[in-house]
Amino acid sequence: MDDDDGKEGIGLKWEGTWVGCDSADAAAVETPKRGAFDRDVASANTFAVSGTTSPKKDSATDNSLYCVSMIEGGYDLGEGDEKKRHSDDVHNLYLSLLRWTGNLREQVCNLVFGIGSNEFGFFVSVGWLRVGNRITIARRYLPDGDERCKWDIEKLRSVVLDEISTVQEDGHLKLHMPPWQIAAMHAEAGQPPAKRRKQ
Repeated sequence: MDDDDGKEGIGLKWEGTWVGCDSADAAAVETPKRGAFDRDVASANTFAVSGTTSPKKDSATDNSLYCVSMIEGGYDLGEGDEKKRHSDDVHNLYLSLLRWTGNLREQVCNLVFGIGSNEFGFFVSVGWLRVGNRITIARRYLPDGDERCKWDIEKLRSVVLDEISTVQEDGHLKLHMPPWQIAAMHAEAGQPPAKRRKQ
């Protein structure tokens, strides 16, 4: 994959494992741990989705984001004989980069966002792109009528950056990670800001 001057039509395939978390408090959701020699986080649940990119302009920040509609393929859900393959009706993944560049100073470029819906409801996602082109995101399903169900990518990105970024003396933004440990990712809208765990 290559982020070639914002051209459309670049194929993106994303596959791996996922783990569930029942915490209503987003600040309590830690980064999944992966073994040093393991390709994925240990889990019986796998996913494999793909889509084709199209640039989307973020007018609020004048940054160009790739939008990838990840509705081809699906993910495991259930246990044993009850396990079935499910898919999202809508899952738009937004990225500044399509490959890891190793640039840790421009952390904002490594953020990944998602907006979508399926049989279980509307959801928003926040995460990052890391070495090896690994994408890790946390997905929050939202109840009907939640104000976040109306958010677009500009609103989601703005809210996340407001909570996790601080401006350093050299003008660069320093981000508090993981990016999903914020009030906007709590189970209920309007909860107090997340209290981050000490790193």
